[in-house]
Amino acid sequence: MADEGTEETAEPQDGEGVREESPQPEEPRAEFRMELRDSLPGGRAVIGVEQEGEFMWLASKEHLTQQAVDEFVEQLSLIVNEGWWVQNWPGARS
Repeated sequence: MADEGTEETAEPQDGEGVREESPQPEEPRAEFRMELRDSLPGGRAVIGVEQEGEFMWLASKEHLTQQAVDEFVEQLSLIVNEGWWVQNWPGARS
């Protein structure tokens, strides 16, 4: 036959075979925050704290410089935003 090797495709009738996929909601981007403080309790270098539904790191100026904090935030933000590191708490989607 002349059209041998070609496939015929039937058009769907009345929506038959048509499936619309709802768009997946975009997951919120994770954020990484670190703030420098003059000092922390017990001489600690860093402490993780949660306040009003946000988690952030406090760092002591006695142990870290502003440059170190800036570079740490930059690197961890890249890792998180590229999806190399994700949150894994109850209810988190995989």
